[in-house]
Amino acid sequence: TVNPVSSDYVNTGDPIKLNYSVFDQDLEDGLVAWMDMDSSVDTDGDGDTTNDNDRSLSGNLTVRWDLDASVDSDGDGDYRNDWDWNPLNWNEEGEIRIIMQVCDAVEVCTFRDYVITVLSTEDEYVPKSLSDLTLEDIVPNKESGGLLALVGLVLVLGWIIMRQKDEEELDADEMMETYDVDEVEADGGLPGMDQHKPPPQPKYLSQEERRDSDSGYVRPIRTRRR
Repeated sequence: TVNPVSSDYVNTGDPIKLNYSVFDQDLEDGLVAWMDMDSSVDTDGDGDTTNDNDRSLSGNLTVRWDLDASVDSDGDGDYRNDWDWNPLNWNEEGEIRIIMQVCDAVEVCTFRDYVITVLSTEDEYVPKSLSDLTLEDIVPNKESGGLLALVGLVLVLGWIIMRQKDEEELDADEMMETYDVDEVEADGGLPGMDQHKPPPQPKYLSQEERRDSDSGYVRPIRTRRR
């Protein structure tokens, strides 16, 4: 049994039905055991005094509950062994620890604790519908101001990061300026040498233009052949 209440919480004063499921693996596998209480007496009259099934060691499991481990209802000093099944009302909100005890036919027992959350009223914890919302529910209060400021800071930082260009974008801009790229086709990669404009055709300089120092013309050096 994972949760005997089948709910995350209960309300004060509500009747609670505990659900549980237990099993004995030996019984599930069909194993049974018996005890011969007196080996000197042949109770079944088969002539063998050592094989009498006087007491069954296999039987149904017994389940007991302690409905509040913080209260010692029997006054023996042990808060975890009050197995008296009495009607109990949880009238105070908070966490209540209950204990389930499961015993076999020879009183070999195992225990499991469960924590039940008790709420004061059901209406305080039911989600509100749109028609139930008021102005106080929409306007942020002092308690939520810090959270809203943190969310706003995260959004501003995200916007700043999105505005900054990464290294690939910067390299692409530099290459576009270097190679005078007007348009880049969206076929992946960065602008390359195969996407820039070819250099202009050199202009043929006349003899007078070659003699002009502003033309940038460099006279080739000629060597005499021997």
